[in-house]
Formats: sequence, structure tokens, C-alpha cells
Amino acid sequence: MKTKMLTLLLLVTTITTLRAQMADKPAVIVETRYILPKHNMEDKFEAAVKAHNTKFHPAGPYVASLRKVNYGDRAGWYVWIMGQTDYAALDTHPSKEGGHDDDWNNSIDPLVEKYDAPVINEYQSDLSFGYDLFKQVDNYEIWMVNLKPGYGVKFKGLLVKMQKVYQTLGRAMLTYSNPLHTTNSPDYSLVFGFTNYVDWGKDWGVKTAYEKMNGADSWKKLLDEWNECVASYNTELRSKIK
Repeated sequence: MKTKMLTLLLLVTTITTLRAQMADKPAVIVETRYILPKHNMEDKFEAAVKAHNTKFHPAGPYVASLRKVNYGDRAGWYVWIMGQTDYAALDTHPSKEGGHDDDWNNSIDPLVEKYDAPVINEYQSDLSFGYDLFKQVDNYEIWMVNLKPGYGVKFKGLLVKMQKVYQTLGRAMLTYSNPLHTTNSPDYSLVFGFTNYVDWGKDWGVKTAYEKMNGADSWKKLLDEWNECVASYNTELRSKIK
């Protein structure tokens, strides 16, 4: 009986410690929003957003960037991204101060055909590798994944294995989770950087590296478990607008 009580006490203490550590380390997030510019206004839109970001989002908690969707269902759209940052930045997000909103409304909004709703995603550092590598490339592929109910823990187990493989390959793999479930936003976003389309079209050796690490036929098992966990997923190829 004493042994069981001691084990329970240790478990409670461990959980309390982990929660305290998590509380001391704020979540790292990005805020993203799809934007479709008006026809033949792409160049002006890019220039206006870059000027706005330089003036109001150059660095720090409000740092922002622009991405273009080159291939995928939303090819031709752009993604405006604030972050990486933290939740505190959402509470103090610049609006009317210093002419922020006026600048957007007067310089950018007249060039926009359509906005999508903003989305928050949390960066999962323990399921990611190579953020510094990612910052060095101009292109990336993103997988937007929706899970079947009840498969979150098992799916995270798959991501742990994938992250280890990409680390051995020296390839960036970034994982983001969605803390706010909505109809049109994915549960997870997996990001893979690449230098150019020749690079993207190559066999990166993921299957070979995975089976070397996890044994023969482990790749087939991974695909079976992926299909067991995933309800649907969609992919895009994006480029960074500098």
C-alpha cells in the first residue's frame, strides 16, 4: 500500500513539475491569414504589404512576413504571417496606434479581393527540427492535416519518428498544432523547406532513412498508421516574398 501511495505521489509531483515548466515557458505561435489580391494587382499588393511590414512589423513580437501559394488548391493566394511570437502579442497587436490600421486600409485593402479568417498555430519544438535551416531557404511544402477523433496521441507518436528521420537527413521539418478547432483550419501543419523545385523533385531518401532507423517494412507500417489517424490532408507549395 505504501508503495502504491509513493508511486502516486511521485506521479502527481512529476505532472505538477511539468505543468510549472510549461507555465514558465510561453507557447510560441504564429498568426496566419490567407489573402487573395485582385486580378493583375499581385505586384502592387506584394509591394504594399512589404512596405507595411517594414514600417509596422520589422522585428520583435509583431514581426510579419508574406508567402505566396504557388501550387495547391489556393494557388494565387498569399499568406500573411505574424510570428513566431507569443500570445501576449495578440493582446497588444498594433491597431490604430501610429497609423497601423490606416496604412493597411489605405495601402493594401484596395488591392484585396478576399480575406480568409485568421488562424493561430502553436509551434511544437519537440516535434520539429531545423528552424534555422528553414530560415535559409525560400520555399516550403506544407501539409495541413485533419485527424480522426481520438487519434491525437498516436499521430504525435508518428511525428516523433518523422522528426528523427528528417534530423538525420539534415532537412527542416516544422510542426504546428491548432489550439482552436474550426471547420476550415487543420489540426496540424507540417512544414518542409526546400531550396528550389529541382531540389523538391528529388528523392530525399526519407523512406530509406526511416527503414534504416526503424527496420525493414517499417515504412509500410508508418503509412498504415498515418491512414489510421488522418481523416484528410491538403498540401501546398509556397515561396517567401522578400
